[in-house]
Amino acid sequence: MPVEIALKAVDTLVKLRGSDKELVVDFYGGEPLLNLTTLMAVVNYCRENQAAWGVNFHFLLATNGILLTPLVAEKLLNKGVQIAVSIDGPKVVHDHNRPFIDRTGSFDTISGNLKKMPKTIKKKLVGRATVTPFFPDMVKLYDHLKELGFERVEIFESEDACHRISRGRSFNFFSTEENCELLCKAYEKLALRYIDDVVSGELSYGKTFFNRFFKLMQRLYYNHEVTGGCPAARGQIAVASDGKIYPCTSFLGIKEFELGNVRRGLESGKYKRFIAETDKRFEYCRRDCELFSLCRSTGSCLNVNYFFNGDPAVPHKKSCALFGEKLALAVAALSILSDKIPHRLEELFGFDPVGRRGNKLY
Repeated sequence: MPVEIALKAVDTLVKLRGSDKELVVDFYGGEPLLNLTTLMAVVNYCRENQAAWGVNFHFLLATNGILLTPLVAEKLLNKGVQIAVSIDGPKVVHDHNRPFIDRTGSFDTISGNLKKMPKTIKKKLVGRATVTPFFPDMVKLYDHLKELGFERVEIFESEDACHRISRGRSFNFFSTEENCELLCKAYEKLALRYIDDVVSGELSYGKTFFNRFFKLMQRLYYNHEVTGGCPAARGQIAVASDGKIYPCTSFLGIKEFELGNVRRGLESGKYKRFIAETDKRFEYCRRDCELFSLCRSTGSCLNVNYFFNGDPAVPHKKSCALFGEKLALAVAALSILSDKIPHRLEELFGFDPVGRRGNKLY
């Protein structure tokens, strides 16, 4: 993405913000650190103008860690960029999931970069594991991230949200009924480990999204519903390297979901049609789902709906069932924690409407 396009993307975000004053810029790829020049230009542009615009910017970056040297990490952290490093498990697991183009493993390069990181830098990084059927043991993945020195972790399953997934890659996803049962059992074990670590003081919301599991408990604790459901085109937009605007990153490149271009702006007609078409999902959910008041259709990504059902408004039943399992675990965990540490719950969750990766922790 050229600098010009990136800065226009920021202008578009500011123009569309409405009354929101807390704005998040998420650097996504591909590998964002391949384009560090544009990345830093965006951060500097936002910081230089946020006072005049009356907003506050937060920055997220997901990287495979290959180019994340201590110097680059420190430079980004000093600018307020939150960095998540993808490590999918011990060497044999990670190299299976994330090989270089010549099929050699990438684990040694990434772990080598991490070993060079001063502790003051490493504790601010987020260790991020994507779980696949190849190695579904989330507790072991969690332990491995801790062993690597991460204090802050994110763990969640591989998601089908991408129209470019081919049949040959289906083994990377929990696509069969057997695999879905395996995933639910893995989440149950992880929830039990999570409870133990929260009670002992090892884990808190400030240190993890924890499979979005912590966020579920936080919403339950504060008696929130997820207003409007999936935030695609409502609370977020995605901008491709050519400047085209889409509802979210999962829709990138699908022509029928283009909503405009940062040079011309958002096209009102296309935007309104997308909102109207996807709002039809509430008819299905309100009629068929007993969890609607809590979920508001976030259990089923709009792109997954489109990919499997040909219509972003038709819920994907498997995704909804998985969300129900996670919600049940969150209710159970919150109940146990309310019994074990009632005096620490407010401190444990804190209220973070933006949902950043622990920006206020350090």
